[in-house]
Amino acid sequence: MTTRTSEVPKTVQAARVLLVLIALAHLVIPAVMGARQDSLRDQIAASHPEFGAAEVARSAHLAVVSGAVFHGLLLVLCVLLAVKLATGRPWTRRLAIVSQLLSVVFGVVSWSSSPMFHAVVPAVAAAQLAVVVLLWAPATARHFFTTAR
Repeated sequence: MTTRTSEVPKTVQAARVLLVLIALAHLVIPAVMGARQDSLRDQIAASHPEFGAAEVARSAHLAVVSGAVFHGLLLVLCVLLAVKLATGRPWTRRLAIVSQLLSVVFGVVSWSSSPMFHAVVPAVAAAQLAVVVLLWAPATARHFFTTAR
């Protein structure tokens, strides 16, 4: 059962918009990684001088593929949540909060592993934390997810 957008609290609507923007970031990040494999190779070679050229190339390729899979899954999750939050079902709120908090932790790992996204990680983390606050703090949002739909 779906809920009309006019019945969805503004804070939940804002969280949905942020989730779409976060999903777009998850689309762009692997594309940038793929386009900047030379930078990845340079970073890997600097961190692991014992690697030969073939191992550095394999490591960079693995980083791009694993990044694409990881961010692809998060993209799908963010889009799914952006759609499903309007239903007001409690599981959507819980999943959104948990997934965004975990994504902030993953962002810290990304920050520490490569300087490539140092400008992006804080902005995305701020949006993810805003989603958590928008879904948790306002009484209107809490009430929306506890009222029978």
